[in-house]
Amino acid sequence: MIDKAVILSTGDELTTGRVVDTNSATIADRLFAVGVEVAAVLKVGDDREKLLWAFGQARDLGNLIIGTGGLGPTADDLTTELVGEFLGRKLEQDEAVATALKQRFAARSIAWTENNLKQALFPEGATIIANPVGTAPGFRVKLEHGKTLIWLSGVPREMAAMLNETVMPWIVEQKGDAAKIAACMFKIHGLTESKLDELVKPVTLGTHAKLSFRAHFPDLTLRLTVSGGAARENEFTEIRQQLRQILSSYIYAEGDATLEEVVGQLLLKRGQSLALAESCTGGLISRRITRIAGSSAYYLGGAVTYSDDTKVLFLGVKPTTLEKHGAVSRETALEMSQGIREKTGADIGLSVTGIAGPSGGSAAKPVGTVWISVAMDNLHEARLFQFHGERERVILGASQAALNWLRRCLL
Repeated sequence: MIDKAVILSTGDELTTGRVVDTNSATIADRLFAVGVEVAAVLKVGDDREKLLWAFGQARDLGNLIIGTGGLGPTADDLTTELVGEFLGRKLEQDEAVATALKQRFAARSIAWTENNLKQALFPEGATIIANPVGTAPGFRVKLEHGKTLIWLSGVPREMAAMLNETVMPWIVEQKGDAAKIAACMFKIHGLTESKLDELVKPVTLGTHAKLSFRAHFPDLTLRLTVSGGAARENEFTEIRQQLRQILSSYIYAEGDATLEEVVGQLLLKRGQSLALAESCTGGLISRRITRIAGSSAYYLGGAVTYSDDTKVLFLGVKPTTLEKHGAVSRETALEMSQGIREKTGADIGLSVTGIAGPSGGSAAKPVGTVWISVAMDNLHEARLFQFHGERERVILGASQAALNWLRRCLL
């Protein structure tokens, strides 16, 4: 039974840091979705002894090994040869693959060299895995005790095609009903990871359900999975409903929707328009809003007003307000949101003003101090937020907090 996997990524470019290993993350995510635990992820360079060691470690840790890289024609592409050595099996040339390779080169008017035939060699008894977007096919081979080794191209685009078209369907077929898991993902704003963990502790999970936490500033993601196929559907529904009730005010989406997408849908639903007045976020909120196709239906425009003079000129902020309270204040934020609303004729004005750093802070207003204001028919309010960390972290945090508060105002 396939239930525990080890992922191997090979290549000197990975171990020297010149290339980021995205293949492992892609494979792990797909395996998780069908209920296969990833016991380990190993990265090794193009070295014979290290690769043989990695094969042995992977075999001992899991019953499924999925590896990437080292299938090309060059001298440092060692994978197929060493898999054969590790298994004690000869390499055989597949004539159909060899012919297809030669035809591919000829069709593209690329000079043929004999070392390309390395890509047509496979361990004895292997099942070939077609590469629909590249030259080097992969292979699947049985190990002792019902274990399996699968090897794919290291090129991310090629690996993904091979994984999706051949490998995952095979894994699902092998697992049968055990591959059917129910899953949902909650995107959460306004909680720390420790607080989220505390809030969901009362939820009874049992042996088939699992909660996974992922912190990715400025948000958290909570993922619920329940394995066991159709027999566990009621259990999944009950736990999901419990989580919704406990975290209702903090959940802004289920699934992959971004906060700007959620806000856009709410504006469309209400038939209302938005305008932005940004200072410390420098137009980031506007960029996030407008990256959504169709945002022109609800977003009228905005102003990035860094200086006091532009706040007065474009937003109608009173000079006396700036003199008395400063640019980063409740009073200025309120006048900014109302000013952009009046200037554009939008239903809602949203403003942000703050100190992103690294300089400009004081004891009374330290770096990370941000005022956010919303102006709409039934509400004109400003809230103080405090963010910590480097400049970009403060800016991103402020943009997310502003959009989330707007979301809650639209509910």
